[in-house]
Amino acid sequence: MKIINYYILCFISILMIILSLYFKVNNFKVNIYKKKTKKNKKSIITKTKKLFKEYNLPILESNNKSKLYFYYESLIKKYCTKNDLEFKKNPLISIIIPLFNNKKEYILRSLLSIEAQTLKNIEIIYIDDYSTNNSTELIKILKKIDKRIILIKNERNRGILYSKSFGVKMSRGKYVIVKDQDDIFLSKKLFNTIYKLLEKYNLDILQYDRLILANNYKKIIFFPNKYYPDYNSIFNQPSLGKTINIYNHSLALTFNLWDKIIKKEVYLKAIKILGEDLYNSKIIQREDFIIIIILYKVANKYMRINKYGYLYIKHKKQATFNLHKQSNSQRVYDEFTYLDFLYNNTKETKEEKTLFFKQFLNILKFNVCINVRDNKIKLLVQKICKIALNSIFIIKKKKIRKFCKKFKKINK
Repeated sequence: MKIINYYILCFISILMIILSLYFKVNNFKVNIYKKKTKKNKKSIITKTKKLFKEYNLPILESNNKSKLYFYYESLIKKYCTKNDLEFKKNPLISIIIPLFNNKKEYILRSLLSIEAQTLKNIEIIYIDDYSTNNSTELIKILKKIDKRIILIKNERNRGILYSKSFGVKMSRGKYVIVKDQDDIFLSKKLFNTIYKLLEKYNLDILQYDRLILANNYKKIIFFPNKYYPDYNSIFNQPSLGKTINIYNHSLALTFNLWDKIIKKEVYLKAIKILGEDLYNSKIIQREDFIIIIILYKVANKYMRINKYGYLYIKHKKQATFNLHKQSNSQRVYDEFTYLDFLYNNTKETKEEKTLFFKQFLNILKFNVCINVRDNKIKLLVQKICKIALNSIFIIKKKKIRKFCKKFKKINK
């Protein structure tokens, strides 16, 4: 008996030593990683600020068009030869930029980050959604300098979902990047790198990392800001619930369009599934979410690379910054249009259903969703309440029950 106890004690002691060594080694690795990450972040912030300063050039407010032409030409010549700027019959990549009442200096800064790309066989398509200011005057001058620029004007204000989709339809490149009008590309070799990877692995969607610049350009946010073990791996058609970075850190594909390059034929399939009603709708919020849901379903091969390629610039004129200024009916329309679309397109897995209900709970935070005038939206909310209350996947049922009861009372 004593011998058995002795062996047990020895075994436990050896096990404790092994475990302590394991945790020490892992802790050492984590500390090294943290130090490296901290150093890398400082380096990236310095580079980003330098690049931002390079593109943040003064804008000439002159009525003399020839003076403006030569000024812009001198800026673009810093990055391109005359041959680079010629119209190409078969561009490799099309950059789609919806445009609406933006400041000229933002447009120019954004364009210069495209002009600086080492891959020159591209086209740049601006879709002007019936701007009421003179922002398109700048594009008209730039078009004369860079023949790769195309300006398409909507016959009336059609909304951002329509403008993005229409731009893709009009593009000629094998791959498309749908970009916001004032953001910039961080790496001058980005297009070159991603094009080679797309061709090498026959990818449908490739996602690169991004930084977010906020609070009057004083703060740079790293997002994703966590180490993901699956960087630079290829995924074959993951289920929707596994693509979203907030719910599953092993895959971390996002709901944004602006941090991706997509095969045009795949995007066109998604537009077809979108349907005429949504294609022509004037949804302001969640439009990226809607198209991305379809893209994840029709694409076969995805890849996410550990390369900071995009700077998303938050400022006070953006729709996301001005939710409180939107009419109640618009906010309710946007949120519930997205939610209805999400429900109708998330029927395969438990993760997808859970995703839907988490989004529903998120929307309930907007008290504005209680009072609805539009009968279509009333019916939609009632339908979603019924689905939610009868589902086995739902969490926080009390909160939903309370919302549905209050909604029913207010919207008789």
